[in-house]
Amino acid sequence: MIQETKVIKENYRAHGKLLLTGEYFVLCGAKSIALPLQYGQRMEVSAGRQDGILSWKAFMQEGLWFSCELKLPDFEIVNSSDADKAAILRDTFRTIQQMNPAFRPESPLDVHTYIDFNNQWGLGSSSTLIANLAKWAKVDPFKLNETVFHGSGFDIACATAKGPIFYIRSQQPQPLELNYPFMDQLYFIYSGAKKSTRNEVKRFLNDGAVTQEQVERMNELSEAFATAKTLDEYQRLIAEHEQMVSSLLGIPTVKSQYFSDFNGEVKSLGAWGGDFYLIATPMDDRDVLNYFKQKGLRVVFPWRELVLNER
Repeated sequence: MIQETKVIKENYRAHGKLLLTGEYFVLCGAKSIALPLQYGQRMEVSAGRQDGILSWKAFMQEGLWFSCELKLPDFEIVNSSDADKAAILRDTFRTIQQMNPAFRPESPLDVHTYIDFNNQWGLGSSSTLIANLAKWAKVDPFKLNETVFHGSGFDIACATAKGPIFYIRSQQPQPLELNYPFMDQLYFIYSGAKKSTRNEVKRFLNDGAVTQEQVERMNELSEAFATAKTLDEYQRLIAEHEQMVSSLLGIPTVKSQYFSDFNGEVKSLGAWGGDFYLIATPMDDRDVLNYFKQKGLRVVFPWRELVLNER
């Protein structure tokens, strides 16, 4: 039996992300440090087999995690494994067509996406998808992201960045070298709980009130994070940053809640209450792993194994 060879028409890739400084404040125009990651998402577009249908399949390392069929050209949902995800995908395609009416994919069509990280980790499954779709459809990824997810756009900037960046909303990202002498004392740890960035952004925009003075102090903190020379200095910056966001949100810092006995500092990243923490500690690798293992946290990345630096 001769197997049909699948011909890939187009192939796209985008990097995942973490926000090192300025969570929530970045939505109000504060300068933040954003980190593109070595992990990301790839998207393949190829000819399909079913007339008038765009067949969508999303894979992660464990296998298929979402699938749906959309009727072309209006992207009406024919069937799906998850109605909510399918509705977001449909709405995203319809937004794309409003932005670029010339985007009329020829049917039939197969689109396969591949995430090389666990999609519960909050490392950018949505932003990498938006970046890849925008490149395929030749639309502005920042405008697409703003319309669909109402985010700051830092994650979109990370999707194509080659290393850390300074990011200010609606401005051109600035490349940033983070060659910390203490880099081997920095770790990223998955909290075990994914936060919906989309929901958190909506809640903050409804409830948050940030003063210009606070924005300016956050700008200074981001600059200080970029130029820190010692672990002690870095830990002091983390403590101040955590207290600023804690005061803004009215939520205790993660260290005071869960890690008060830890020898080092713990910083929330992104939407508070989920996703990843940054750890800065004088402890060695084994002691760090043992401490967080006892807390039930087993996904630990040294800085060098997660942050992208291709410059």
